[in-house]
Amino acid sequence: MNVRYAIDARWYGAAASGVATYAHTLLLGLVEVVPGERITVITNRRGALPPEIASHAAFQWIELPGNPMSIRHQRLMPRIARDLNIACLHSIDLHAPLAGRFRKVITCHDLIPLVLPHRVAGGAKARYKAVWRLWVQLQLAQADRVIAISQCSQRDIIEKIHLPAERISVVPAALYRPASNQPAHAERVERDPRLEFLQPMILSVGRRAPYKNLSGLLRGFHELIKSCSVDARLVITGALDRRYPEPEQLAERLGIAERVIFTGYLSDASLHDLYQRARMFVCPSLYEGFGLPVLEAMAAGIPVICSNRASLPEVCGNAAIMIDPENPAEMARAMQQILTDGEMANRLAELGRRRAAEFTPRRMAEALLPIYRSLV
Repeated sequence: MNVRYAIDARWYGAAASGVATYAHTLLLGLVEVVPGERITVITNRRGALPPEIASHAAFQWIELPGNPMSIRHQRLMPRIARDLNIACLHSIDLHAPLAGRFRKVITCHDLIPLVLPHRVAGGAKARYKAVWRLWVQLQLAQADRVIAISQCSQRDIIEKIHLPAERISVVPAALYRPASNQPAHAERVERDPRLEFLQPMILSVGRRAPYKNLSGLLRGFHELIKSCSVDARLVITGALDRRYPEPEQLAERLGIAERVIFTGYLSDASLHDLYQRARMFVCPSLYEGFGLPVLEAMAAGIPVICSNRASLPEVCGNAAIMIDPENPAEMARAMQQILTDGEMANRLAELGRRRAAEFTPRRMAEALLPIYRSLV
């Protein structure tokens, strides 16, 4: 059997994550640009994948449960590639097999533990930074082509790993959730009773890691409450993380705990429901390799306030209010503007829809396909 190129998507199906979303959009895009061609995909667990992907006739699946970075996987992957006679393997994250006689494309989403180590101090990558740096260097050194999902990520790879720019291609990530009034998958939405209120909802989506700057968001919201009479609520979604209890503690200290709702992890359908109901979306992050939730909010027609750091300005373009994420007063003024200026809010919403429409799975696949073909 000969396989021209295969997708090494071993984190896909293991857990919900930005990397899993990247795999999803890549596969959707490849189906559009290589119709009739069989695509080999290596994944952790096919049964956990969305049905429109798992049952698609275009894909040949190989299930390989376990940690893609384990010694076991490092031994098995070259054997699988040899048996399938794979010419080019695209790893969607930094977990490519170090051995094997085939061409390799590796996507590097970000280098946050190397760029902002003090902002991810609770994670293993930051605690063992030297080991992780070595792993990244080994991964990227062997790649025939490295894919950066933003110009910001490309700059970080050049600066922190010293990889030549000519070996890196910038291919932006894509948005797969439709900008309609329906979730991507038919799914019952069970609403949290805490979210059944009439006041304006300010929404933020993301993990608990300190670089997401939830403390800055809470201080900005506190400034808004002090300076504006509107009875708004701040809703923060994302999996709870016991390593980072500071957001709830800060909300209590600031006296705004009754106005702040931490939902924990939400399904796609429940999150989509919140996007439809929110008055605005705020991304206060100090760093993002790309920042997909910003585009999700734009696609849903919500005005966006966004940090002016890292990749976020290049992703947002002119479709968001850009703020200094470490200036609570500036953040509060931006939120008050959207709450009080309907014309500006509508303009931002329309600009956001147009901007989100530029980041399609097809466009991403069309940029990657020539790279694959140049290597086989």
